[in-house]
Amino acid sequence: MKVLVTGAKGFIGKNLVSHLSECDDVDVLEYDRDNDPSLIEDNIDKMDFIVHLAGVNRPEKTSEFYAGNVGSIEGILSILKERKLKIPVILTSSVHAQGDTDYGKSKKQAEDAVLAYGNGSVVYRLNNVFGKWCRPNYNSAVATFCDGVANDKEITVNDRKTEVELIYIDDVVDEIVRVVRGNKPSHKKGNYCFVKPSYKVSLGYIVDLLRSFKESISTPFVPNVGDEFVKKLYATFISYVPLLDLAVSLVNNVDERGSFVELVKTKESGQFSISFSKPNVIRGNHYHHTKIERFMVIKGKAKISFRHIIENTTYEIVVDDSDVKTVTIPPGYTHRIENIGGGEMILMIWCNELFDKDKPDTYFMDTEVKKEKK
Repeated sequence: MKVLVTGAKGFIGKNLVSHLSECDDVDVLEYDRDNDPSLIEDNIDKMDFIVHLAGVNRPEKTSEFYAGNVGSIEGILSILKERKLKIPVILTSSVHAQGDTDYGKSKKQAEDAVLAYGNGSVVYRLNNVFGKWCRPNYNSAVATFCDGVANDKEITVNDRKTEVELIYIDDVVDEIVRVVRGNKPSHKKGNYCFVKPSYKVSLGYIVDLLRSFKESISTPFVPNVGDEFVKKLYATFISYVPLLDLAVSLVNNVDERGSFVELVKTKESGQFSISFSKPNVIRGNHYHHTKIERFMVIKGKAKISFRHIIENTTYEIVVDDSDVKTVTIPPGYTHRIENIGGGEMILMIWCNELFDKDKPDTYFMDTEVKKEKK
C-alpha cells in the first residue's frame, strides 16, 4: 500500500509517518511545505490513499487561512479529478469548523471540498490534540505547559477553571491507520468523524499533574498510570524532559548482607524493589497481616521457606534464574529467602503497599520450626 501524507513534518504528521513506517506493507510518501509541488504531481497516480494533514492555523494574514487550508486540498483534488483518479482522502479538520472565525470558515470549506469529491473520503473533526513532538508556545496549551514545567520555565494560567477537551496523538494515529487499512471510522456523526476517547479537564488540573510529575522524577514514585488520561499526559510530559534529567541516582541501602534499592513506588499499587544478596545470606524471617509480597529471582538460586504462624505448617520452594517464577507471600506466614547459590542473588520484590514506618505490618518471627531438646 502506498500512502501520501501531506504536512508530514507537523505534529500529527511526524507521529503518523512514524507509525506507518513500522508497517512492512506500507510505503509512505512524505510531503511538506519544503517540498516542490511536483512531488505530488509526479507520484499521485501511484497512491492508494491520501492523508491530508497540511494546514495553517496562525498565519500573519487572514488570506493565508484560505490559501493554506482550502487551497492546499483543492489543489490535490483538482489533480485527482483531472486524471479521473478515485483515491480516497482522509482530511483532518477541526471542531472549529463549526465556528465563525476565518480559521473555522477555511476548515469548513476544505471539509466541503473533500465531501463533494467523495470516493470513500473521510473528514475528521479533531479536538485539541496532545502528545510527544507537539510544538510549545504555538497552538497547544498542553505542549506549552509540558515544556515550561519540564524545563523550569515560568508558565501562565489565566483561569485554572477553564476546561479543554483533549484527544491523544496515538489515538488519532491509530484511528487514521485503521481507516487507511480499509476499516470504517470508529465514531461518525453525520458527515464527520471523531476520535475517541476525549478528555474534558481543567487547565488547573493539567498544571497540577505536570508539577507532580516534575517532582517525582528524582524519586522512585510514578503517577497513577492506571488512569488513561494520567498515563498519556505523563508520557507526553516525559518527552519534554531533558534526557540527562531522566538518569536518577536512587538510595542504595547497603549492609553486610548485600544491598536493597526501592525501584518504583506508587500510591495506588504498592512498590517494586530489588535486593542483592551475598551467598548464604538469609533475608526475611517475618510475617504480615495484610501486606503481600511477590518475589522473583532474576539471578542466582534461592530457597524460600514458609511457616504458618498459628498452625506451624511449613513449606519450601526452590527457585533459580534458569526457570523464572514469581512466588507470592500470603499474609499470616512467616517467611525467609536464603541465597543457596554460589554467587550473588538478585531478587525483584513487589509489595502491595508502600512502606509505612508508623505502621509497617512487619513482625519478626523465625520461619524455621525449632525442635524441642529431649
